[in-house]
Amino acid sequence: MEAFISNIFHYPTVFFTILLAVITLYWAVAALGLIELDVLDLDVDFDADLDVEGLTGIAGLMVTLGLTGVPFTIVLTLLVLLGWFISYFVVHLFFFWGYGTFMTYLVGTALIPVAIAVSIPVTAALIRPLKPLFKKAYAPVPEKVLLGRPCKVRSTRVDENFGEATADLEGASLILKIRAEANNKIKRGDMVVLIEHYPENNTYWVVPEHEFNSNH
Repeated sequence: MEAFISNIFHYPTVFFTILLAVITLYWAVAALGLIELDVLDLDVDFDADLDVEGLTGIAGLMVTLGLTGVPFTIVLTLLVLLGWFISYFVVHLFFFWGYGTFMTYLVGTALIPVAIAVSIPVTAALIRPLKPLFKKAYAPVPEKVLLGRPCKVRSTRVDENFGEATADLEGASLILKIRAEANNKIKRGDMVVLIEHYPENNTYWVVPEHEFNSNH
C-alpha cells in the first residue's frame, strides 16, 4: 500500500491522479443530480464519425481519432484512466530516480504525451462496441410520444435553467433535460408531466403531475 500511494503521487502519475480525482468528483456530483450529465459534452452528432467534412477544431480531431459516438465524458474518463495506468506502471517499473530530480521531471514530462497518445487508440477500440447503444439511446424521440407523459425528477431542483428527469419509454429509461418555473419548487423524486418541447436546446417544459391532472 505504501508503494502504491508513493507511485500515484510520483511525477508524472500525479498529473493523471489529479485529473482522475476531478473526473470521479464529476461523476459523483452528476449521480447526485447536482449537475446535468452532459454539462461537459461537446456538440458532436453521434453520426459524425460517418462524415468528417465540415467539422473543425476539437470536434474534427475527435472524429478523426475515432473518439465520437459516445458521450465526451466517457471518452475523457477512459483517456485519463488509461493514461493513469500507463504512467503508474512505467513509474513503478522503470523510475529509479529520487523525487524531484532532474531526470524525474525530464522523463516524466516526456511520458505524459506518450501515455495520452497510447491511450487514444485503446480508448477508440473500447468505445467502438458501445456506439450502437448510445446511438439508439440518443436517437431523437418524436414529441408526440413524450408530451403528456409523466417522468420522475432526478436533479436536486428544477427551474428555468436547470433540471433533469427520467422517463420510461418501451422499457428504456431516458434522461431528459427539463425546465419549469422556479416557484413550483419541484425537487428530486417528484413526478412531473412533459407539456412542451424546445428543439433548439432539446429541453422540455414540465409542470407538477398533480397540477397537470387537476387541469385535465
